[in-house]
Amino acid sequence: MAIEDQLQSGEEILHRAYPTRLPLVPWVAGLLLSLVAAGIFTALVVSIPAAVAAGAVAVVLAGTILVKWVKLRSHDYVLTNRRVILEEGIIGRRSNDASLGKINNVEHRQTIWGRLLGYGDVVIDTASETGATLFPGISDPVEFKKAILGAVEAYRQSGATAPAAAVLSPAEKIRQLKKLLDDGLISPQEFEAKRKEMLAEM
Repeated sequence: MAIEDQLQSGEEILHRAYPTRLPLVPWVAGLLLSLVAAGIFTALVVSIPAAVAAGAVAVVLAGTILVKWVKLRSHDYVLTNRRVILEEGIIGRRSNDASLGKINNVEHRQTIWGRLLGYGDVVIDTASETGATLFPGISDPVEFKKAILGAVEAYRQSGATAPAAAVLSPAEKIRQLKKLLDDGLISPQEFEAKRKEMLAEM
């Protein structure tokens, strides 16, 4: 099921992060070298067995690259105007959501190579039971972090996290009024007049 199919009414995607494709680079380089070697050995008629071996290596590397690419594509990191979604898996899927209202802190981690090549981890610390959520090895983690913090701020400013005021029934209001009378904060006359108003509302 696509992320878009899981969105609630009024929920919109604000940002999408992707795992870095850099882990594929050594495999692609190996594939290119094996293809070049196969071409060279094929040109040398006396080296046909070597050409076949190089071709076999190229096939294996191509298959490995395909599998790794599919695994990378199976990770969805999505920020909406209500939550952050981490979903991963090829056949079986695992999903983890973090509500914007429960996010306490957002951290990004980058090694020296990560800073140079533009990848790293993003960790979201939430007040939910799941605790921290890790988004590993994503491209441009700083941009993802900034997008999350901006969405959290907008979510809180919109008042979406403010609890709705409790609506008291007339009977509960009368009980509160009686407590004010018992505490000496209102007179019996004020209590009786207000009580009659509340009874009229019932």
